[in-house]
Amino acid sequence: MFTRNETVNTTVTQGFEDLITYHIVNTSLGAISTLVNTLLLVIFLSYRPFRTRYVLLILLNVGDLINSMAIVLTGLNRIQLYSTAIRTMTLPVRTSVECAIEPWLILKLIGDILIPVSTFWMGVERFVAILFPIFYRFSVDGKAVKYLIVPGISLLFVFLSILVGFYLAFTENHFTSFYCGRKAAFGEGFGTFIYCCNITCNVASTVFATAAYFKALNLSKTQPRMQRQVNVIRYYLLISVLSTLLVSLPNAIALFQLYVEKVIMKEIMKITKTKCIERLQVSDSLSKPAYWMQTINSGIHFFVYLALNKEFRARSFRMFKLVHSEEISLSKKHSPEGCETPLRGSAKTLTARTA
Repeated sequence: MFTRNETVNTTVTQGFEDLITYHIVNTSLGAISTLVNTLLLVIFLSYRPFRTRYVLLILLNVGDLINSMAIVLTGLNRIQLYSTAIRTMTLPVRTSVECAIEPWLILKLIGDILIPVSTFWMGVERFVAILFPIFYRFSVDGKAVKYLIVPGISLLFVFLSILVGFYLAFTENHFTSFYCGRKAAFGEGFGTFIYCCNITCNVASTVFATAAYFKALNLSKTQPRMQRQVNVIRYYLLISVLSTLLVSLPNAIALFQLYVEKVIMKEIMKITKTKCIERLQVSDSLSKPAYWMQTINSGIHFFVYLALNKEFRARSFRMFKLVHSEEISLSKKHSPEGCETPLRGSAKTLTARTA
């Protein structure tokens, strides 16, 4: 939403055609990711064992779905914005409050916070399940901590973060970039908080999942049943690593550009404006692929589960009747993947079920 326009010349609109093409690609990737995450959510929610066992995966899936929808809406908004500018030679004059209340920006903000927080809890959950199996079995698994408290804390954190963002936007209302965005709406400091949240949560999840994986791998040498836990942690770990590479790394680069290159470019400006422009072009060439990588990360988890989770793969195939139900039905003699039943009286064999 905006209240007025300003007339611009062809110098300002130069390159808008390329931006339209760029956002068409974004919108297409976002649409594919939205469809994939909708399918994933249907698979999770339509099967009761999945609803109880994969609480954190469902939370992550909701974050991915919201983020994918935001990407589609962002792309459509930008395509309309640049197309209108080329046609009318005008650009909207916007304030930070007008940007903050854009639906696509609110959805993007929810996804940007909920996804890394969910990933963080996934790493913590596996770490506790493997290194503290007795505590996990009797205090976490199947208890309110897993089903209510952790999701509740995550959603509360998202809500409070957005509340702070809106407070900053309304108390420091000012004219800003015509295309909006996190920095334009909520300020540089809040944008830095989002970057740090993504980097910290994803890296921490990777560390926790890695520690749990090697601990489970070592225990599997003497406890064959632990191999089930190794199989489960594999896709938890892969999700954490992908989030670190596809999201945290680009965010770290963005932080570098935001603070370090700002100083560098000021010094370059004193020497020659041409070199500064070249630096800005390099920055732009990094930001576009980074945005695509984040979109891909939101849509890739379905394929991770399909490749590494046998029960998920069987359930997915059964839903779409890709194979006969007799061939994929799980034997009642075997416990579900990732679940372990301890030997009575032996604490060493007490392992945790999957999230």
